[in-house]
Amino acid sequence: MKKLHKILVAAGIIGTCTLAAMGGVYGFNYYVDQKEAKAAAAEIRRRESIVGSYKDIAYGNKKLAGVDLSGMTVDEITDGLKLESKVYQDRKVKLNIDGREYSYSMKKLGENIYYKTSDGLKFQLGEEEEIANIIVNMDKDRDMQEQYDIITGNGTASDYSIEIECKYNKKKLDKLIAKLDENHVKPAINSHIDKSGNITKAEEGRDLGLKKIKKKLKKYLNSEKKTNYKAEYSTTVVKPEWKKDDLEKVNTVISEFSTSFVSYTSRGHNVKMGASRLDGICLLPGEKVSFDEVIHDDSDGQRFQAAGSYLNGKVVQTEGGGICQVSTTAYNAFLLAGIIPVSRLPHSMPVHYVPLGLDAAISEGVKDLLVENTLDVPILIKAFTNGNTLTFQIVSYKDALKGYSYEPRSVALSSLKAEAYLDIYKDGRLQESKFLHTDTYRAKSE
Repeated sequence: MKKLHKILVAAGIIGTCTLAAMGGVYGFNYYVDQKEAKAAAAEIRRRESIVGSYKDIAYGNKKLAGVDLSGMTVDEITDGLKLESKVYQDRKVKLNIDGREYSYSMKKLGENIYYKTSDGLKFQLGEEEEIANIIVNMDKDRDMQEQYDIITGNGTASDYSIEIECKYNKKKLDKLIAKLDENHVKPAINSHIDKSGNITKAEEGRDLGLKKIKKKLKKYLNSEKKTNYKAEYSTTVVKPEWKKDDLEKVNTVISEFSTSFVSYTSRGHNVKMGASRLDGICLLPGEKVSFDEVIHDDSDGQRFQAAGSYLNGKVVQTEGGGICQVSTTAYNAFLLAGIIPVSRLPHSMPVHYVPLGLDAAISEGVKDLLVENTLDVPILIKAFTNGNTLTFQIVSYKDALKGYSYEPRSVALSSLKAEAYLDIYKDGRLQESKFLHTDTYRAKSE
């Protein structure tokens, strides 16, 4: 009635109509309501039609690598995704190394190319249609008026973007680098003194800087660059650090240590065989030798004999019994040259041929004497027997010790415990007493 009242006032009829005329007014009001209802329904149908026309196409705010996808169908978006990713799939890594050409496709490099959406999801190649359906159907669950407002610019569609991302394949890239290393890298070969005393020839090497090349390739393969990777590289000469002239200076005994043994026994046989396997080993600065590996290397065709060795507090017969005297004698020779082994372990019980705490045991796969040449010049290990005497010499440059001398020293704490030191002298004056280790031994059981 309020609406009717407004219409009648506007028409100037209120107050002058009779009761009979009021019935006509009611009829007029009904006519007006019907007309407006029809107009409203028509408007709804119009809007529904417009919204319906967007059923199979994407609303705004949808992007692929910055390209607007609004108004596109599933098929169009699918094609767009495939086209965009193909650019990355078609890339190549092209290298020229010393004139030799290499070409690698993304497939050969195992490159992982995928789609990453703004909501954090990842899709692999081949899943383009699934992504397209997500985009086209996005916001379609809103009510009709909200969708109409989006279409007419009075509302905002959900933001959704897709980017292409690339990730390198570590295994494949390592394989590529390994191939380049095999084809172009050659380490320089230093001169050495072989077991026969001959000095081998030094050879130049080649280097390619593969760490830098790998770093650059990894950066490229993890990027979204659309262009090929092209680069030229050249190897460089690597000079050997030690040549024949350098090794010819290894001619002076800088330390020597001897112990006594009975040569004609099985134990004596083992001592002589162990010494022969170590004799003539040349170590350049920084090079190491494992006494366990060398002494137990039977490629020379020789075999150890059964002789006395320590086990669980008892002396038992084992193959190779006595070889610990070889490592112990060598240990003291190295200490006299100022070379402290990387690793050394004592016997389980005291030995008779060196002071307590200055022994070095070896047991295959269990105990080792591992020595690194810590001098700045090459050394040559000489090991030999003369009658009942086992001798180790360390041979090097005349001035290898630079005026220093070294004396290993044992301090007995009891009959089964000792500390070991290395006294360091310069021009005859004690400079330092370097602590080496404390060892505790077992008593021999009867």
